[in-house]
Amino acid sequence: MPELLLAIDAGTTTARVCLFSLDGKLAARTSASVGSASPAPGRVEQDANAIWRSVRRLMRTALAQAGREPADVAAIGITTQRTSLVAWDKKTGRPLGPMVVWSDLRGTERARELMAKGFAIAPQQAAAKLEALLAALPDGKTLAAAGRLAVGNIDAFLVFKLGGGVHATDRSQAWPMGYLDLASLGWNRALLELQGIDEAILPGLVDTWGAIGTTTKAAFGAEVPIAAIIADQQSALIGHGAEEAGAVKVTYGTSATLDAGTGGGFVFAGMSTPPFVVSHVAGQTRFCLEGMVFSAGSAVDWVRRTMRLGDHARFEALAASARDAGGVTFLPALHGLGAPHGDPTRRAALAGLSGATGPAQIARAALEGVAFRVREILDHITGATELPAPAALLVDGGLAASDTLLQIQADITGLPVARHALRDAAACGAAIGAGRGTGLLKESDVAAFTQHDRIFEPGIGPDEANTRHEAWRAQVHR
Repeated sequence: MPELLLAIDAGTTTARVCLFSLDGKLAARTSASVGSASPAPGRVEQDANAIWRSVRRLMRTALAQAGREPADVAAIGITTQRTSLVAWDKKTGRPLGPMVVWSDLRGTERARELMAKGFAIAPQQAAAKLEALLAALPDGKTLAAAGRLAVGNIDAFLVFKLGGGVHATDRSQAWPMGYLDLASLGWNRALLELQGIDEAILPGLVDTWGAIGTTTKAAFGAEVPIAAIIADQQSALIGHGAEEAGAVKVTYGTSATLDAGTGGGFVFAGMSTPPFVVSHVAGQTRFCLEGMVFSAGSAVDWVRRTMRLGDHARFEALAASARDAGGVTFLPALHGLGAPHGDPTRRAALAGLSGATGPAQIARAALEGVAFRVREILDHITGATELPAPAALLVDGGLAASDTLLQIQADITGLPVARHALRDAAACGAAIGAGRGTGLLKESDVAAFTQHDRIFEPGIGPDEANTRHEAWRAQVHR
């Protein structure tokens, strides 16, 4: 009997495939980098077919690592980067051009125009860029008229390739695209009509987990249910078992993304911490609020490389060796200042240097900068809403490997910090969704997937934490 759950996690910089047993144990894990191109300033593109080929290769490798066959997989869950755009021919399955990545800013002016017309669209969202994408397709109108044109995020493309033509996405992916209507939880026909876009080219909306499609033997080697589609940050929330109102997770990667569950309630706490759909299943929708530190791991790596502080292990040892940052402060804002400020013009700053400053103080200041920025987001959300206070911060991601960072985070927030045992909480969430979607997992079974390997307790009191935070804010936000 098939007894494995396969999770595909196609992120912006890395694609992963993880195999889980039904009792939550990791059977195999493989990954590969995802390349990007910048053909012009503000343009960011990827090759959707290359991502598909990489995912196929990773699936084969993961199965080989576990000594298993495709027929041993009971269900597949897919989680991916959000609101990127790929167009393809339904007949051939070939992309019609490069995928426009979410960070691409070609839609900046169109986003302003749509905002002025009453549609809350950001430049990163697909709704700001789909018109430009379609206009650039040489055969777009012909294919659309023939019913052959398909568009979607990379999740929809992967489902199409795996499922032999299934064109589907879920609402956690549709919402960040900018095309989901909150009232109906269907496609926003008013916006589509304004833009002159035929709804038929968009994916069909399906539940986050359930009967979505079945892989073909040609694509996967066996007919296996595709049973979950979840946006990556929301999948990480599920991977922590943190869907209830007030639960908070932070994923420390290239950016640091804080998501606070709001349960079944749609809560608004400002444009810089927008609401997102976590899941929609059997008519029940769960939501969260999200705030981002745009530069977290990328900013720490910049400090490490620029200051020549060695590899990751040496950098961590330096930061751990310093009792404090010696008055040095760092604002991680290489790509603008995210929540709660929402200021794309701000840039990173390293301040407070003196003749006594050494490498250890600079390394610690870089980690402190990330932790203080996360606290800013947490303070904003808790102050702007009536959500229950979180019992702990649930964390994952590559930068979460830093014990020093997580201890600083616990000290600064006054909350225990619980680190996911597998680090890849998004993949874990996709596996949970696949298990739920096929009935192989019950609610009581999910706890086996959401284990945390270490809890960092606060080592200072709230008065000292507040004093440190205010001193940092006074320096970096002058």
